[in-house]
Amino acid sequence: MKGLVLGSLGTLLIATATTPVLASEIAANSTASGNNIVEVQPFNLVYLAYQGYFADQGIPSNAALISAIKSKKVTAKDLVESAIARGRLSPETINDSSYLGHVKTQLFNLSNT
Repeated sequence: MKGLVLGSLGTLLIATATTPVLASEIAANSTASGNNIVEVQPFNLVYLAYQGYFADQGIPSNAALISAIKSKKVTAKDLVESAIARGRLSPETINDSSYLGHVKTQLFNLSNT
């Protein structure tokens, strides 16, 4: 029992010691770019759209998003443009065919669930 408590305290100590380090790394990465844009991963971008984060840019949410994807009213490019407008992606991302391909894959996966 004593070993379990000591082990748990050790794990807790390590977890609390690394959290500030990780937070400072994230802050350094976001300010190092100079424009304070934290690039969002394709999966997270599609998830944000599904949750309605880009509704102001005309991207529907929830089931309406799935319907718009299936009817090709919303494309990967539309979603990336919306994220750029909201400051979630840098403007250069619109020309990144790899990133657009990953977003397209995520949209496809969402529409086939």
